[in-house]
Amino acid sequence: MFGASFHAMSSGIVLSFPSVLNPAILSPNTTDISVTSDEASWITSSYGVTGAIGFLTVPAFMQKYGRKATQILMNVFVGVGFIMLAFAKNVATLYVARCVQGMSMCAIYVLSIIIAEYSHPKRRGYFISLKNSFLALGSLLCHSLVLVCTWRQIAAISITVNVIATLLNLFWIESPAFYAMKGKYEDCDKSFIYLNGETPKNRKVLEELITAQMESRAKKEVRTNKTLSQICKRFLKKDFLKPFFMITLLTIIIDSTGRYYNLVYIVQIVKDITGDNSVAIYCSIGVDFLSILAFWSSTYFITKFSRRALLLNFGYFSVLLMFSISLTVYLKSSSTVPNLTWLTLTLILLNSFIINIGVIPVCFTVSGEIFPLELKGSGTTANGIVYTLLYALTMKCTPIMMEETGIEGTYGIYGLCLGICLVMMHFILTETKDKTLQEIEDEIKGIKRDKAAILQELES
Repeated sequence: MFGASFHAMSSGIVLSFPSVLNPAILSPNTTDISVTSDEASWITSSYGVTGAIGFLTVPAFMQKYGRKATQILMNVFVGVGFIMLAFAKNVATLYVARCVQGMSMCAIYVLSIIIAEYSHPKRRGYFISLKNSFLALGSLLCHSLVLVCTWRQIAAISITVNVIATLLNLFWIESPAFYAMKGKYEDCDKSFIYLNGETPKNRKVLEELITAQMESRAKKEVRTNKTLSQICKRFLKKDFLKPFFMITLLTIIIDSTGRYYNLVYIVQIVKDITGDNSVAIYCSIGVDFLSILAFWSSTYFITKFSRRALLLNFGYFSVLLMFSISLTVYLKSSSTVPNLTWLTLTLILLNSFIINIGVIPVCFTVSGEIFPLELKGSGTTANGIVYTLLYALTMKCTPIMMEETGIEGTYGIYGLCLGICLVMMHFILTETKDKTLQEIEDEIKGIKRDKAAILQELES
């Protein structure tokens, strides 16, 4: 899992990099590359634009060539981007570098899928939370290095993290789920036992996985030469639409909580509230520290409590905090209650802790669990397009919203979006805690498996 964790750390640096790049290239005193505010926002959001291309191609690559090769490919995209940033001579190179790194944006989802396939059901949530903590660690590294390094030096240092991730990936064994999907059942058996150990319970889980993929492959052999209408009908079935809709709502929840716009714009937000740039920088570092602490704490909560309880309870608390932030900023700006600066900052820090201890870990964990195995490629692609469009929209619109509606309006709008999505998830979220991926898939499809039938299928 350390290969995935170090890639997540590298992704954290990529997501946070505009927070150190933009102030430097927007400064009127810069002797390096200089851009307008509109160009800076496009450089930031371009990561999401090419992310859509990555989501169209990488999941198909993953389904054909496996999880190990896919992970190495995504590391290559990130590494090449950092090299280009370190040696950039003009604005065009900055655009290209961010676009190249955008091809790896699907790692946000793909890593959750990979970890879900490689880990035991009881440890799955723990490992995904660990991945998220490394992403926050990458953000902390980026925000801390700006105190002593230039943005070029930070890009050069980040290459080291990427190289470590790639070297660790080279020692991976392929996923047992991938082997089962390809009909390589002996390799699936070896990989599964290597990862999970040989116990009667694990053997039962392996038998369920192989049986399900035998059935799926048998159906695929019957459904050869499918027409376009048959393909469209496949994507209108419940086992595709329900996970797709759930992950779309989870993506909106992630964006609304500030998981990404905080990484990029937290310095600007705090500076607008306090008027002090040094306070803003240290506050961004504080947010990263709290995020790491929250993600580490979430490894306990996500193994002890249901996914639904964590998402809804912490989510509604976050809505309350976001509306409180909006109110305190409004009261301060209107001079009704002027001395609310530190209360507002406390609420921002508390909200960051709350979303990262309960909301974000559950969103990523469930996103990696609920798509049926044969639909992971197409499902990830479909949700990935939505994810990248929402990311690009959030990165482009957040500074506009802050300018037009103020910090109070921005938090109010995002809080409202978060609340609406949580109400909808209350009615449709499937509980996945301590269930195998095959059990989750069967529940979504409405299938009930009998152990004797599984054994009979394997013997035949």
